[in-house]
Amino acid sequence: MIKKLSEEARFTLIIVIAVLMVPLVFYLVNLFTGSSSEESPKSSEMRVIVTEAQKKEVLAKLPPEAVIKSVREVIKQGNHSTAYMQLGQLPEGSPAQEELRKLLEKEAKAQKRPGVRKVADKPQNPVKYFDESTPRDRSEDALYVYLVDIYGTLWPRICIQTAGKKPIEISRFSINLDGKNFTIRPTTLKTEKLQDKVAEYHDALLDKESYSLLQALIKSRKAVLTSVGIKEKRTREISEQEKKGLVRIMDTYAALGGDYAFARTAAPLPAPAAPRPKKNASP
Repeated sequence: MIKKLSEEARFTLIIVIAVLMVPLVFYLVNLFTGSSSEESPKSSEMRVIVTEAQKKEVLAKLPPEAVIKSVREVIKQGNHSTAYMQLGQLPEGSPAQEELRKLLEKEAKAQKRPGVRKVADKPQNPVKYFDESTPRDRSEDALYVYLVDIYGTLWPRICIQTAGKKPIEISRFSINLDGKNFTIRPTTLKTEKLQDKVAEYHDALLDKESYSLLQALIKSRKAVLTSVGIKEKRTREISEQEKKGLVRIMDTYAALGGDYAFARTAAPLPAPAAPRPKKNASP
């Protein structure tokens, strides 16, 4: 049919079709470019969300030991601001954040305990907690308990010390509480030379025997301590100030999460190692 049209008519028809196609072409172009621009932010947004999710996942998988260890060191040096900054950087609800939060709460409680002093001479030394009633050196006779922080765990230790012009080579400590006798035999007795005295002291972890002694000592009306040496004895009365100091430091241990379960049950002693046979020994 088109072939039957004249050449002029065919040319006119092509122009009309071209004019009608222009709006359609623009519509298609706008539709294509518009959908592309709308999808771009969505895809970009999806990429951001995935990145944040991956970041949180990686942070959550970080081992808390390294974080807690570094924070514990700055806390020992009194730098609490760094610890709180680290707390804010950790993922919310992560194991590392929870452990760090407990560590900061524990430290805050320790700082607010009345009558308890914190000692940390050097960063590499363990932190120790003493009651204010305990002497600052070995030159005074005393019986007290103090706490040692070893990698975040508190260990209570009992110390009995006496000083004189010469050592008496103590074999045992005898403590009379309202007529009832208790005995502590030091496994290792330490000696320290002072300027004009010689101090002897027993320093050991609290165990069932010493824990029972402390419970009776705190409740006693009169307590007399005798340091029994090879040639002589030293006898003195345990003061009320010492008893109150024992109560405060033991309350501090409990407030910081300490448990005396280890001292209420007798732990079996390790079996002695069998002697090794000598080389080239005859059977």
